[in-house]
Amino acid sequence: MRMTILFIASLVTGAVYVDSIVTAQGEALARGDCTVERLQQKSPAGTTITGAAMVEAAANVPVYCRVDGHAASQGNTVNFRLGLPMQWNGKFYFQGVGGLAGTIGSLNGGLARGYASASTDTGHAASDPNWMSDRAKEIDYGHRGTHVATVAAKALASAAYGRPLQQAYFNGCSNGGRQALMEVQRYPEDFTGIIAGDPAMGTPMQVGRALVYQHMLASSDNYLPSEKVELISKASLVECDAKDGLADGLITDPRRCAFKPETLKCAGADGPACLTAGQVETATRIYSPVKLPNGGVYTPGFPVGHEGDRTGWRTWITGQVAPAAQKDGSLAYAGDELPAGYRLSDQNMRSLALETDETGFNWRTLQFPGDLPRLKTMTDILSPLDPDLRPFKKRGGKLIVYHGWADPAISAYGTLDYHDKVTKAVGGAREADAFLRTYFVPGMHHCTGGPGPDAFDMLPVLENWVERGVAPTRVIATHAVDRNVDRSRPLCPHPQVARYSGSGDVNDAASFRCEAP
Repeated sequence: MRMTILFIASLVTGAVYVDSIVTAQGEALARGDCTVERLQQKSPAGTTITGAAMVEAAANVPVYCRVDGHAASQGNTVNFRLGLPMQWNGKFYFQGVGGLAGTIGSLNGGLARGYASASTDTGHAASDPNWMSDRAKEIDYGHRGTHVATVAAKALASAAYGRPLQQAYFNGCSNGGRQALMEVQRYPEDFTGIIAGDPAMGTPMQVGRALVYQHMLASSDNYLPSEKVELISKASLVECDAKDGLADGLITDPRRCAFKPETLKCAGADGPACLTAGQVETATRIYSPVKLPNGGVYTPGFPVGHEGDRTGWRTWITGQVAPAAQKDGSLAYAGDELPAGYRLSDQNMRSLALETDETGFNWRTLQFPGDLPRLKTMTDILSPLDPDLRPFKKRGGKLIVYHGWADPAISAYGTLDYHDKVTKAVGGAREADAFLRTYFVPGMHHCTGGPGPDAFDMLPVLENWVERGVAPTRVIATHAVDRNVDRSRPLCPHPQVARYSGSGDVNDAASFRCEAP
């Protein structure tokens, strides 16, 4: 053992500054160790440290050493950032990133809890318009970049503190959820616990979007302006709200809902209170799965409910600003205010979908199902579709998945289908329950937003499961307006759902219990 630890505390701010901390099993991490030279000496082979600096405490983030570097991968280098808190809890935390990556995620969530915390850009810069023409960068984005950054950051953290990591956790939503599932499937040794939120399913999801846009932008009659999206949202709530036994402005389980957009079809001319035939077809396509010729589902449709509001369909599918009419009668988005789903589908179809990029191939020219063989290579690279998670289970890993039922970006039905496939692949519900929990969040949009309870913390739940053997049950989630909580609700592990007990405040989680459907 080395010297005892020295604490210098600020009674004014409540922050604790540590000049050096000696772990129970090894060497100290001191401020003087936070240099490029010293950290490079502790780095594993293939890792280059490019920057190191002390960051003083701010808000709930303690003082830490910020380390920037990159790890070698085949044909590429992958940038990462590692935060080494002076008061270390002995564990490692990795933060996933959204969209097409290219930037490093915030480390604050892990650092606030005392974790050595890391994130990566997955091997490319978002500012590089040509990264998708580099196969090594595509593979690193797909899965390998997260892995090599994880291996490098874990090894450096362990060396810096002078003892092995007690646990390693991953947390990500959207593309971060896709990263999470890729880690479980391809690199089951990297983490002991993983949280995958609203996980993107790769190429099939982008194909589904492309087919919706092919119809919706073919004619002004097909496009859903904002007021029509709100019309659909109000109608679906009227139809579905009470299906769970409680009319509370929240659709708890959209699988019980039978809303059909054709009930809003205009009897005559178009008007503010009805949908044209083309708009009915657009909404139907959004809700409906894309099926293969053999009847199998290629990609699921979206659940009914809570389509409106700022973070709903307008942000992800239809756009806040209407597309402009073209000479041929079709519509086209312009400028920077593109729907997020359109932007992702357009980029994927142009540069990520095919093994060899082809000028002119885009979402408008995609042929379904004829082009599927051409998409196979990149589908395998980008899509976390393998349900056989037995290697992760065998080594004792734990996986928590969550998904907003009203997510307008990535269908919760895809996550439900994946849960069922994993359950079958590992040998049934009992075997799946040993390492997997999936939560569906009523009324939540993509990772956050919507009228449902969208604030919850799965990390303590995962810690209790991994470190103490306490299997997850109900998790309390809240919804707030202007930071004032107006609703709480238990999230229940699938297949359970939250049911109102029959008495008490309908906006209080205490009035609900988790039950089998």
